[in-house]
Amino acid sequence: METRISDEDLEHLEAFPESRKAAVMEKVMALAPAESVELEGDEHFESTVLGLRRDGYGLIDLERQETAFSTLWFRKGRALLGLAGAEVAMLLREARARGGGATTLMTWRV
Repeated sequence: METRISDEDLEHLEAFPESRKAAVMEKVMALAPAESVELEGDEHFESTVLGLRRDGYGLIDLERQETAFSTLWFRKGRALLGLAGAEVAMLLREARARGGGATTLMTWRV
């Protein structure tokens, strides 16, 4: 499975504080995703990563499994009524036994 995670993405991953990542992951696990989209085919992962980068997200976690991997992306949200927030996106790439693959994008506001 070929990934398109750049050196800059990996640098952001390494620089993101572990304690902050743990807090973000805890919040995400406590909430249902605001949106979830599943896309069939091999081309969607890379275009989704490019879109996340373009929209100001930075990589904060990367988990590899046998036939899949997930990435967690973070960006500071816009202030709403004076309250700062953040937006989190999880991108899951799965290989399919019948060929091809699937990409699932889930997003949260935390």
